[in-house]
Amino acid sequence: MVSPARERLLADLSDELQAIDDQGLLRRLTSLEAIDGPRVRIDGRDVVNWCSNDFLGLSLHPALAQAAARAAVEWGIGARASRLLAGTTAWHLRLEESLASWFGAEAALVYPSGYLANLGTLGALLASQDAVFIDRLAHASLFDAARASRATLRVFHHNDTAHLAALLSRASKARRQVVVTEGVFSMEGDCAPLEELLDVAQTHQALVYVDDAHGAFVLGKTGRGTPEAAGVSHERLIYMGTLGKAVGCQGGFVVGPRLLIDFLHNRARTFIYTTALAVPIAAAAVEALRLLKGEPQRRERLRQLTERLHERLAPLQPVSRVRALPSHIVPFVVGEARQALELAQALWERGIWAPAIRPPTVPEGTARLRLNVTALHTEAQIDALAGALRSQVHCKRCS
Repeated sequence: MVSPARERLLADLSDELQAIDDQGLLRRLTSLEAIDGPRVRIDGRDVVNWCSNDFLGLSLHPALAQAAARAAVEWGIGARASRLLAGTTAWHLRLEESLASWFGAEAALVYPSGYLANLGTLGALLASQDAVFIDRLAHASLFDAARASRATLRVFHHNDTAHLAALLSRASKARRQVVVTEGVFSMEGDCAPLEELLDVAQTHQALVYVDDAHGAFVLGKTGRGTPEAAGVSHERLIYMGTLGKAVGCQGGFVVGPRLLIDFLHNRARTFIYTTALAVPIAAAAVEALRLLKGEPQRRERLRQLTERLHERLAPLQPVSRVRALPSHIVPFVVGEARQALELAQALWERGIWAPAIRPPTVPEGTARLRLNVTALHTEAQIDALAGALRSQVHCKRCS
């Protein structure tokens, strides 16, 4: 028997999807049929991938695959339980020890994803009597975590420490004040002014929580992320990162004092109530960290390619987009969603895959292509991308 309520729901969903499509905001999955470094095959077509977060090119490294395979044979695939039950293995502990050592912390906690790391950690630290202050361009998971915590939420202008100070001064009665930012902003490619944020926070006795998903293992002289690049000690903040980007694996983590990690074991719901990270992934991540210690040339290669792309795109970008410290995330802002879709399609025809990023992921009127440079790209691919963008911009100006 057909359910009338179900039929009404499907009709409503159809109308909503049509409205999304009418705005040029409908999203569909893209299936990769093969991967060969920065080249992928989609619908039988080989294209250069500019939307991968595999910044250091580790996801296809044979050593990681071998580590994962050995662990799978010995331990199986799934972790079989949550971490507080039977889900903690020697590999999980080894990974957390490696992460703590990498960032010079007492301890670390690994979650199955970066999203869960933010929800679990901020959810454990914040409650209704607290106040949280978030950069307006921070990742969606940070906003979701703040809202779920029921803390008073305040949003400060992007990287605007004066606005943050004004908001903090009006929330002095909160039990706990936490300033939340990304290290490298995932859609802007710029870095948070950590030293200034920490100074403001200290003045108002607030904590600073940094989601360094895109900076960890990439930035800094030794790959210790945005804090190291900014000359800031990790001990001054709560530091979160991911294993699914520069490390080429999966998972999120928090590093810090042992007391903090012990507290999260007992209060972080997305840690307590979910199955542990798959054991082969944990083993592969341990191997990735071992490799990165001995291969700083991966970071240097990425830095060189990043500078090359920024140089090639400088004549096409507004002055505000030319950064003193070029990031491996390079936004090419177009404007309206349909314009971004058209540009992405034009590049696709040239063998370049750079999907359009549209609202609500980015603010209205700032649809863009987000170009992610990796250590696996070549100089020729950088130049081909820049040349294709120059050609399209020239065509638009002439039309």
